[in-house]
Formats: sequence, structure tokens, C-alpha cells
Amino acid sequence: MVESIRSDIVAGILSEHAALPSERAMAEQYGVSRMTARRALEAIEAQGLAYSEDRRGRFVSPRRVRYDISERVSFAADARASGTDLEITVLRKRSIRADGALSAELSVPMGEELHEYTRLFRINGHPILIETEFVVASRCPDLLDHDLRQSTTQVLEQQYGIAAHTGDVVIRMCPIQPDEAAMLGLPPYQAGIELVQTIRDDAGQAFCLGRQIWRGELAEFSARAIVNR
Repeated sequence: MVESIRSDIVAGILSEHAALPSERAMAEQYGVSRMTARRALEAIEAQGLAYSEDRRGRFVSPRRVRYDISERVSFAADARASGTDLEITVLRKRSIRADGALSAELSVPMGEELHEYTRLFRINGHPILIETEFVVASRCPDLLDHDLRQSTTQVLEQQYGIAAHTGDVVIRMCPIQPDEAAMLGLPPYQAGIELVQTIRDDAGQAFCLGRQIWRGELAEFSARAIVNR
């Protein structure tokens, strides 16, 4: 049963975002219990071949979005280069003051002005990730006046001469909180992937802290290890 569905997905018989059979339909088709059918569908999802949408069922996963963490990559530019239909929605943008955690991460004084913006990324109409970034305002005073529905990496480089040189990246599994889950079309507390990165310029000064929440079944991360002996 699992292998049959998997083969149909890999062969393209079931196309991207096509609805998978319900547990009841699976049970009737293969003559098994609904519990067995549920486990089969969960196995397909665990292999990254399907994703769930709250109250709507399971669907065939699209081609995974690859994110290279060897350097700070423009996700927007990469998505457009691959021929996908990328849409970025700015959910919020504002100026805030650095609290203790942000001042420590960005090595700025408490109360330093920061730009904060949150964006939702969709590919081919389907939500992929939510991103919130904090940027040191003194480095780019009018950043929030720019169109943030594009690569902010390019905006920082072209408008302010700020280029990413190094970064610290942490990736962890996390339960997606209800408000974020709703925007990603997921049930509350479903497992997702959290990526946090602190970006520094060529002088080693941190200028941006970013947090991304990914739908786990749609993401692929790559990295390059450098071993100093």
C-alpha cells in the first residue's frame, strides 16, 4: 500500500499538490482497517512525499525547496532562478528597541533601534515559510521604506553597501505555534523546522538576526563543512 502510493508519486502519476485518498477510501480500496490506512498515510508523509493541511487532508508534496546554509543565500533570488512562482507577503514591519536577547545576539547596546519585519513566503501559491528579521537601524536608516517583497540581501548590498560575510546558523525541530501554523496552513503544534541565523559583515560585526519557520516536509538544507586541523 505505501509502496504503491510512493511509486505513483515518484512516477508523477500523482502530481504536486494532488489530494491523497482519505483514510476511509484507503481502507476500502486495500481491504484494511482505518488504523492501518492512517499509518500508511503517515508513513508517506514521514518520507516527505506528502503534507497535511488542517481539516483538508493530505496532498502530494511539491519539489523540495533547497536552502544553502554555507553562506547567506538570497532565498528569493534562488526561488526565482529555479523557475518557481514566488510570492512574498509582508505581514508586519516596524521599528523596535533591542531587548537583552537581541542586544546580545547583535552585539548592540540595550535600547538600540532595530528594524523588524515579518514575511510569508509562498511558492506556486503554497505557504513555505515565515521569516522575521531584525536589522541594526543605524546601518540602514530607511530600510523599511523599501519594497520588502524582494531579496533584502540585495537591498542591503545595493542601497547600503552591507554584504554578508559570515554567519552563525542554528537549525532545530520545533512545534509550530498556532498563529504561525494558521498562516502555513497546518494544524497547531505540528512539527516544523526553525532556522535562526546571525549574519556578520566582513569586519565581523553582526547586522542582521533572522528567524525562519519552515514547513518541514517542504524544506531541504545543505551545508559545507570546513575542518581545521
